[in-house]
Amino acid sequence: MTDGRYLRHSAIDWFTQDALKAARIAVIGAGAVGNEVMKNLALLGVGIIDVFDPDTIEEHNLTRSVLFRDSDIGQTKASVAAQRVQELDPGVRANAYVGDFWKTLTFDLLNATTTIFCCVDNFEARIRCNTLAYLAKKDLVVVGLDSRYGSVELFPFGSGQQGGCYECALPPSVYQKISKRYSCGWLKKASFIEGKIPTTIITASAASSVAVSLGLRFGGATEAQSAKILIDTIAGTSSRNTVGINPECPCCQRLPETARLLASDRLIVDEKLALDAEIAIEASEPILVSYTVDGSETIVWESASKFDDTFPATISERPDDVILDIRDHFTLGEIVGRFSGRSMPCKFLVCRTEPPLIVEMRGGNA
Repeated sequence: MTDGRYLRHSAIDWFTQDALKAARIAVIGAGAVGNEVMKNLALLGVGIIDVFDPDTIEEHNLTRSVLFRDSDIGQTKASVAAQRVQELDPGVRANAYVGDFWKTLTFDLLNATTTIFCCVDNFEARIRCNTLAYLAKKDLVVVGLDSRYGSVELFPFGSGQQGGCYECALPPSVYQKISKRYSCGWLKKASFIEGKIPTTIITASAASSVAVSLGLRFGGATEAQSAKILIDTIAGTSSRNTVGINPECPCCQRLPETARLLASDRLIVDEKLALDAEIAIEASEPILVSYTVDGSETIVWESASKFDDTFPATISERPDDVILDIRDHFTLGEIVGRFSGRSMPCKFLVCRTEPPLIVEMRGGNA
């Protein structure tokens, strides 16, 4: 490539401009970290950047987000970031997906993606990024930070991975923290307020620069090992540790290592019972199947994430007596037999066939 814009890049030995132009990168989260990642990718001349974010720009974002301006307040982060990326380099194609990436990042998009940069600020979203990357065998970079430290975690799922996944390295305290958002019945706590971790552009830019540098080099000997890099922006030091496989990991030890990724309409129809009714089915998220009051069961069949812990009080004057059936494991026969004509309220199903199948649910609302 002889484009004068990238003339100085031609002297760099660790990437080629043609390879960058051919890359399609998914950036999950368009906050401080996502801004820096996209800025770096755009200035390098990456071919396509898909940005996923559900939020709108607030004034406090302006101190940490290089792509946002005062006039952008109230607009969606993904749309503004995509527009600014193309202003940095009109040759870069940037696509905005406004909404929860769990719904907007389809398997088709995953299959077309080269690398995923996870730039979100909570563990649940990172776990979901890890799940999608692991299933689709796409290289994953997870970036996190606070006011002093930045962390970059590398998971070369698509490049001959050696080592564990993101959840392999999570301590029990993370799951304890996540559980505080939910009641004992796994409905969201209506009164829960998420604490925000203070950050600065310093940690965002430092961690994101390392993340892009390493994330574009997946496939080489150095980046074939799952690893975590911790950067101390005050001391000016960093450390790197490998991420080993946790035999009790709830992701890579539970989900099939290899599986066919398919798609299906959400509507449950009797014809699907042509398969073995005893096939074990696991939904990608908990489903509120039904509730029982005074021995009478009412079918709900909706994602449990749509409800909070005030729900029992809306259906009974004695909420403590309400019995909720919330789970994610079924048989094919139960799904078809009990819920035919309804929609499957989850992102995907894990079918424990041989070989295993991962079936994305499409159409309608999850």
